[in-house]
Amino acid sequence: MIRLLTRRIAPALLLLQAVYAGLLQIAFLTLGPDTAELDHTDPSGFSALNAALVALTLVGLTGGAALLGLERARSWMPRALMMAWLGLLGLGQTALAVVLLATTSSPVGLTLPAALLVAAACATVAVACALTIRTGSGAVRLNTAG
Repeated sequence: MIRLLTRRIAPALLLLQAVYAGLLQIAFLTLGPDTAELDHTDPSGFSALNAALVALTLVGLTGGAALLGLERARSWMPRALMMAWLGLLGLGQTALAVVLLATTSSPVGLTLPAALLVAAACATVAVACALTIRTGSGAVRLNTAG
C-alpha cells in the first residue's frame, strides 16, 4: 500500500497539479485582458517574473513526480539533492493545503468540498514525500527482522 502511494498515486497527483497550473497559465495569457498599455507605456517586469515562477513551479512538480515515480530518476539524482527536492516539495504541498483551508470561508456551494479535496491531494503528496525521505533511498523497506 505504501509503495502504491509513493510510486503511483502521489506522482499522478503531482502531474495533475502541473497540468492544471500550465493550463491555468495558458488561460490567463490568452483570455485575460492586458491593460499594461492602458496604464503606462513602459513594459512591465511582472510578466517575466510570472513566467519564471510558473516555469519553476512546473519544473518542481514534474521533477518531484519523476523522483517519486521513476526508479531511474531516483538513481540518477544525488541523494542529498533528492532529499532536499522532496523536502521542499512536501513543505510546499503542506503549505498549500493549510493556506487553502484557511482561506476557504464559504461553507456553501462547491467551495468547501473542492478545498477539502485539493487539501487531501496535497496532504497525500506531502506524506509520500515524507515516506520517501524517511527511507533515505527512495524504496520503502519493511523491517522483517524479528
